[in-house]
Amino acid sequence: MTKTKTITTGKNILEMEAYRPPTEGRKGKLRLDFNENTAGCSPEVIRALRKISPEYVSVYPEYGEFLEELASYLNVKPSEVLLTNGSDEAIELVMKTYLEKGGEVILPVPTFAMFKLYASLMGAKVKEVPYNSDLSFPLSRMLMSISAKTKMVVLVNPNSPTGTTIPEKGISEIVKKAKNAVVLIDEAYYQFYKRSSKGLVKAYNNVIITQTFSKAFGLAGLRLGYAISNADVIKEIQKAKSPYNVSSLAVAAGDAALKDIAYVERYVEEVREAKKLLIACLKKLKIKFYRSDANFMLAYFGEQAKNVEAKLRGKGILVRNRSSDLLLNGCIRISIGTRKQMRLFIKNLEAALEDLK
Repeated sequence: MTKTKTITTGKNILEMEAYRPPTEGRKGKLRLDFNENTAGCSPEVIRALRKISPEYVSVYPEYGEFLEELASYLNVKPSEVLLTNGSDEAIELVMKTYLEKGGEVILPVPTFAMFKLYASLMGAKVKEVPYNSDLSFPLSRMLMSISAKTKMVVLVNPNSPTGTTIPEKGISEIVKKAKNAVVLIDEAYYQFYKRSSKGLVKAYNNVIITQTFSKAFGLAGLRLGYAISNADVIKEIQKAKSPYNVSSLAVAAGDAALKDIAYVERYVEEVREAKKLLIACLKKLKIKFYRSDANFMLAYFGEQAKNVEAKLRGKGILVRNRSSDLLLNGCIRISIGTRKQMRLFIKNLEAALEDLK
């Protein structure tokens, strides 16, 4: 039998590292590793999904009514919002629309891996700007990095995995300096931080914001996100999008979630209270931690980070060792759940550290 010639992989793919999050085997465990909603989505979402008819599933999705509701929630016009299959698709579409081979992207690091991955797929040149040693945002170095060659600046506010936020004045300075480039601002943790740069969309024509239903809303499994910008920019990004990228089930779930914003607000407040428990624990144990305005925190365990993660996993508690990230050697990222969940985590963390003495 004659073998066919091996097909050639594109150069951009060959030179990339795959993003392989450890997402298998997590069900039934206390998931403090991916910053998800640990209490689950609103019961209204489950009720809505149970009412789905065969006809609703068998026809292509319609987005009009949901877009109206989402725009109302965001206090923008429907023409200023683009629905996407998770916010990572929004990031990908923005980069497809505005980047070409050799285009320069300025990216503060460490951060979400998909920014570099999507930029690399477009053949862009990624200029990484490290966070400060205390994990505060490197505003002065970011501003110095922006030049006439810059095609895109990525800002993540709050950032993951650092929890770092960027002062509003700093974002405005970057937007002004990068006036001939796209400024992509990811706000996946907006509901926890309660501050957004949406106001800049009206003032500047180069700002695009991405948000998601995956975190505070608890819809990570349904993949629903969106981009916010002025209507002209949204029209351009729409050209790069497939016509039915968001499923009917995601639309139904998103619609129900928006009708129960009180549920999300209660969960956010619960996380805020649970964070206080975690901070008190880390102080008591004399474990260094970093300020975070999101639903997670970084704690420094040094050479014991790997062992602590393994001990907790053995007890059915998942956390994320970020030691491979720049500046984060010895750090574990801990997602924050409910107070009951954090008490369980604290009990097991104390036991793990005692075992490792």
